[in-house]
Amino acid sequence: MPLSTLNRQQRRKSAKAIKHLSKTGSPREKLSLTTLDILEKKITSYNNVLSGDHKKALLEVCDLYSKVLFGETTGRSVVALDCGLGKTLSVLALLAAITKLGYDSRSVMICQSRVSELCLMNDALIEAGVAPEKIGLVHSYNHDPIYQVVDGEVINPDGSVRLGYAARPSNAKADSTQFQFLLVSHNKVKGKREIVKHTQYKGAPRTLTIWDESFISTEATSVDLRDLKTAINEYENTQSADMSEVFQFVSWLKESYNLLVADEASQKAGALAKVITLPLLTDETTKRYEQLAQYRLRDKRTEWRKHLRDLLGMAADPVRVSIAGGEAVLQYSDAVSKQLTNLVVLDASYRIRELVKVDPSLTEPSFFVHRHNLKSYEDVTLHRLDYYGSRYSAETPAKASKVAKEIAMAIKGLPLDEAICLFTFKLNDSRKQEHSLAIKAALVNEGIDLATTVTLGDGTIKPRFIWKTWGQETGSNNASYCTHVFMAGVLRQQESSFLAQLVGQSQDLLKDMNQSTLSEAMVSELAHLVYQASLRSRARIVSHGKALSAHFYLVLDQPKIEGYLKEIMRELKVVQWEPIDPTLRRSNVTGDTTKRILRAFEDLNLGTREQISIAEFKKVYEFGDLPITTFQVARDQALQAETGWQLDNRSFKRIFTDTTLQ
Repeated sequence: MPLSTLNRQQRRKSAKAIKHLSKTGSPREKLSLTTLDILEKKITSYNNVLSGDHKKALLEVCDLYSKVLFGETTGRSVVALDCGLGKTLSVLALLAAITKLGYDSRSVMICQSRVSELCLMNDALIEAGVAPEKIGLVHSYNHDPIYQVVDGEVINPDGSVRLGYAARPSNAKADSTQFQFLLVSHNKVKGKREIVKHTQYKGAPRTLTIWDESFISTEATSVDLRDLKTAINEYENTQSADMSEVFQFVSWLKESYNLLVADEASQKAGALAKVITLPLLTDETTKRYEQLAQYRLRDKRTEWRKHLRDLLGMAADPVRVSIAGGEAVLQYSDAVSKQLTNLVVLDASYRIRELVKVDPSLTEPSFFVHRHNLKSYEDVTLHRLDYYGSRYSAETPAKASKVAKEIAMAIKGLPLDEAICLFTFKLNDSRKQEHSLAIKAALVNEGIDLATTVTLGDGTIKPRFIWKTWGQETGSNNASYCTHVFMAGVLRQQESSFLAQLVGQSQDLLKDMNQSTLSEAMVSELAHLVYQASLRSRARIVSHGKALSAHFYLVLDQPKIEGYLKEIMRELKVVQWEPIDPTLRRSNVTGDTTKRILRAFEDLNLGTREQISIAEFKKVYEFGDLPITTFQVARDQALQAETGWQLDNRSFKRIFTDTTLQ
């Protein structure tokens, strides 16, 4: 059985010979080549000019689809072509080719991350000649045709996105099994019931599932042990002592906690992590305890109650303790059923994103000839400002205003006919200032008109500024005319939370994840986000193997990210973004951090505490936004002074103390 539809010699044949084969070949060959023909025409309509290697790579993708659809390969495969090379368009071309060839028994489910993307795909399929009655769309959003739709998003009269509304109505929510082509969000195929509901076509499993963007197949939970101890103590101190059920709940919490910290101590003494089973609870008892752990008005912090509920949620299945990334208890479960095979994942970030690479169920097909990066970024430049780039910094007015001014000054020097896309943090606390507002204020302060437009080569008029928040770095390509992308920081997770995800994706609860492995994986996650956000720009468009020229401006204090980006963006230029404000320079940042650490030790010396984990130290004294390298350099500088504290594994301490709860 051949590994691909065409061998290397056939791929070198003339276009005329390939066209002939698409008519006279086997059904699988016809599907591969018809899909390729439709795909080429679609890609070139977006001003892409295909190189020979690009065309061959697309043929390999089309061939992979055909092999799955005709039962010649199974499992979960990854297509890791660069952004902008046509992965998502290949889905459109495949369904159009199946329709054109009349292969009515071949059914496909397409999973995308957002409802707006599904609505755009629905419209594009109809435009490509797929009959509307063959397309099923599944979502839970409202639909009202009176509202304007822009790039798949429903828009309010004031121009904002109307949340909870979809551009197209869901027609397959009740029964999706009658539709040959089914469009669903990632969340709609998570869980056993959804798998049964949507992965069937007329009583048989769907022939192919295509997962657009990264495949996260597990759900993970983590609870920091120090936070858990505080939550248990706080809960016990705010409850009525005469309630026997509360007493029983607190007893269960303490027994569970002591099991966990005993294993933590064992690991710190050199033992390996082990699987732990928490004290058994019946379903009925678990529900009662969950009610007891609900937030009340007298409670000081809502997250303390959540820690208790998270621990209760872990009671039914085994857990483990990790001392990497801050001491925490971890657990994971399958979010996507292992029954979902015949799966092709389209993920441009796969080769650098450790979170998905660690999944043993995913493989790149061995018959792919072009496993290297096809796209050159020789005309693209990354400018990195080596300064705090976390949400915490963005929500700190002093830091946010400094960064906003630097961005404004950089934009002030750009040509007025070049469009700009800006990524900021989404507002998640109404008590704080929306991140984008600080940047908009700085731009206006510098005399920059936010309402200006640019005229494209075809005469189309577009807004000069496009604003996005993290979470919108994939999917929509409405900023593909922008020459410049500004990223004022990058969204990052807590170490323990990310570690739980990483362990879950490995599908091995006892997977050895030391601090070094965790740190590298977290940098790769940042690189994935920056890569995806950057390629919303005109750099996603390729001409003769090269990305169109563009500039990316990144505020992030993590130099290692440059290596990951260069690995996936061949010939990318990286330059230092030198700030006008001298207080934003790296050397000043490290010096200030050392002073802050010394002040933190002085504060600890005023109390009676004898030990504090580094994770808690960073949280209490607000070092959570610092990259590990910056903190470690400043920490080592501070410890050279007479602080009264010393470093011991992942803690600062004077003497050992008992941490169990009595």
